[in-house]
Amino acid sequence: MGWFKIAAIAGGIIIAFLIVGSVVHFIMAAITTIAIAALVVGGIAIAIKMSRSGKQVSGKRAEREVRDPDPYQSLPSADVEPYSASVPTPQPRRSAPNPADIDDELARLKREMGS
Repeated sequence: MGWFKIAAIAGGIIIAFLIVGSVVHFIMAAITTIAIAALVVGGIAIAIKMSRSGKQVSGKRAEREVRDPDPYQSLPSADVEPYSASVPTPQPRRSAPNPADIDDELARLKREMGS
């Protein structure tokens, strides 16, 4: 009786797998069919629209393009004044101030501040 239950469970799993596989296959086939039908209907709609508008699709694109007479002709030069950047001259390094000058400047500041 134990083997019968195991065989029944295995059979149920196989049947469920087949049913789920069939449903998935049906959905994928339906989506593919709808996509192909949409492409065909869209192509027909575009063909009808083009035929009603009176435009003709042509592969002769070169005749419709407007081209420059000489694409490699140089651009006209503008009348501008030449610009020359002046190079800044390096400032000479100042040497350290004289300690006597510092003392004099400090004394002057103290007098001005009133201390």
